[in-house]
Amino acid sequence: MPRKVIIMLFAFLLAVAATAVTAHAETLSWNAVTTYTNGSPINGATVTYRAYWSTSSNLTNLDTVGSSTTSTSKTFSVDNEEMPRDSVIYFTVKATVNGTDSALASPLSWNVQTGTTHLPSVATNLRMN
Repeated sequence: MPRKVIIMLFAFLLAVAATAVTAHAETLSWNAVTTYTNGSPINGATVTYRAYWSTSSNLTNLDTVGSSTTSTSKTFSVDNEEMPRDSVIYFTVKATVNGTDSALASPLSWNVQTGTTHLPSVATNLRMN
């Protein structure tokens, strides 16, 4: 393998590893949908969910959080989802049963932190020796 290819491959793997280490995982969760709007039970049909986020409390310009899932939670990274730091994000979820979508859930607001939340402690006991 030519040296240039090996160097490029190493740089790519290093970038992937750095992203995996610095990406902090957050988890959004919700209650399972078990009934239709008329109150009748869903009885064995598969319910899938799609989570969305927006910077608007009116839930305009929705961005998806990953892909559809049958799970009642979604783990994501603020950076991978390209959510703006130091802002309020509004989450919502939509359920789908047999190809029919529910209305959007009421929004949940969340404050996105600016950068690293685990800062080092302040140095103490400064002195001249």
